[in-house]
Amino acid sequence: MADVARLAGVSISTVSYALSGVRPVSEATRDRVQWAIEQLDYQPNVMARGLAGRRTGFLALLLPTDESPADPFMIDIIVSAAEAARERGYHLLLWTEPAGESAGVKDLMRRGLIDGALLLSVRLDEDRVSALREADVPLTLIGRTEDPVDSQFVDSDAEQAAEVAIAHLAELGHRTVAYIGPPRSAYEDGIGIVIRIHDSLVRSAERHSVRLITAYAERNVAASTQTVTDLMSSEPDVTAVLALDDSAIAGVLDGLRSIDQSVPSDVSIIGLLVSPQVAELAWPKVTTVSHDPRDLGRLAALAMIDSLNGASSRTAQVLLPSELAERSTTAPPPAARL
Repeated sequence: MADVARLAGVSISTVSYALSGVRPVSEATRDRVQWAIEQLDYQPNVMARGLAGRRTGFLALLLPTDESPADPFMIDIIVSAAEAARERGYHLLLWTEPAGESAGVKDLMRRGLIDGALLLSVRLDEDRVSALREADVPLTLIGRTEDPVDSQFVDSDAEQAAEVAIAHLAELGHRTVAYIGPPRSAYEDGIGIVIRIHDSLVRSAERHSVRLITAYAERNVAASTQTVTDLMSSEPDVTAVLALDDSAIAGVLDGLRSIDQSVPSDVSIIGLLVSPQVAELAWPKVTTVSHDPRDLGRLAALAMIDSLNGASSRTAQVLLPSELAERSTTAPPPAARL
């Protein structure tokens, strides 16, 4: 530690504070200490640090076992949270338990192995929040409960995203729009982002005099493919499709090709909660109303660490707005081009 202090041009105690978070240090000082650590390949003793500063430098990221981390959007959140934590001298531990359970992470906190937790896939009525608060586990939610007044969170602004998507299609002249959402079980489980997007799409469609048809599909390409082909057969007036995520986008594109529907000449497509990489790699490139998922993970991790270090005196509550990225899958409906 003395070598780190000498190279960074600070005192040994300042290095200790930067590592432990016992006292706040400036961003510039923390950056100098981190640079010196990297130059010297210094490995702090985590257990000694925990005993001295009552901090371990570990955060748990809680992912329910019924959620798949293979979704590119989810992967971006997890990786960006880990990167942001590492930049601040913390490490991220991915912890999985069945939805609604929190015994494992409470045990981690009780044993002094973590400093706090980030919650993914937040339900509107989230049992984990109350249970972890009772165990004095510092929390930051990636999502929101139904009443998030006292919670620290970073979430997608579902209401704003829905309005942008429906307004764009309405301006192009679409009057019958389909939404390919997740399976009904996601609604029954009360997953906040799923319910907020659906309800917001319904309200926005009413405002813009758009007929919205909701279909439900398991979160895999084959299910979305079958769902959109069945939908187009039963609802031939549909001229635009909204897809919730990456697997739904792939399935919708495959399904429309299989029934000789051209995109966007016959049917327009907009992706929601779709990572920019997936949108750019698809053919044709997919128009999206979304934000960079990496912002969710990064801002949640930084808010957690700032609150632990006393760098912020208020509870962070961040809603990320989405932007319309027009690519190659939206156009006026065929009737409007006649």
